[in-house]
Amino acid sequence: MPPIPKEFTREQFSRVASKYRMSADHTDVEDLDLLFYGLELAAGQRVLDVATGGGHTAAALAGRGVRVVASDLTPEMLAEARTLVGRTGAVGVAYCAADAEALPFLDGVFDRLTCRIAPHHFPDVRAAVAEMARVTKAGGRIGIIDSVVPGEPALDAFLNGIEKVRDPSHVRSYRIEEWLEILAGAGLSLQQTASIWKAHPFPEWVARTGQPGAVQREVEAMFLSAFPLARETFHVRVEGGRVVSYADEKAVFVAKKPGGPPGR
Repeated sequence: MPPIPKEFTREQFSRVASKYRMSADHTDVEDLDLLFYGLELAAGQRVLDVATGGGHTAAALAGRGVRVVASDLTPEMLAEARTLVGRTGAVGVAYCAADAEALPFLDGVFDRLTCRIAPHHFPDVRAAVAEMARVTKAGGRIGIIDSVVPGEPALDAFLNGIEKVRDPSHVRSYRIEEWLEILAGAGLSLQQTASIWKAHPFPEWVARTGQPGAVQREVEAMFLSAFPLARETFHVRVEGGRVVSYADEKAVFVAKKPGGPPGR
């Protein structure tokens, strides 16, 4: 299958940017506690938040006293991020339109880098992680959170298949084992891995990407007709013949770039 054109992805998210700022999934930042613990943040550090979306990670970082650059492929997303950060009263955040696979920054300029609930949209995730490693200082840390799929091929195919119908810009949610290979391939050393299961209220989740009602009903039908192991694994809740919610696994990875001062 040919890669999804980035112009398509940019146009899709430009139409629904405000939905992502207000998204229940992205506003729930429980996973950031796990991420920030592993990043060992310190006041004054320079942090790049790749694919910032509605700006939830950037705002939380700014609240920790670090200097943040929030980047995103879609300018409308950056406008939403600026709105969200402004409403929190956080300061020290700059904004930059940028492709995750071709970051417009010099080598080794950031102490830390984050990327949350976005890599499944990247046409070449390995190129993106290599770029993340390039712009991070020696000894710096990179924190990534994204949806992952189980190792069972049928469950992998089920969830990725649903995501592709719901969101045409979806490329792939990877298995944890694939993520470990991707990070190692970029020369990064894994420092921490954790996961958290997150429940998604179905009506808001299925409508967020702005697809027509017919597509939303198709996604619901896919859940309703799911095989038993899929319904159990993804905690599909049905009431009165309608899908109420489902859950998926978010994995948290913190990796270190080699080098840096001794003991870091």
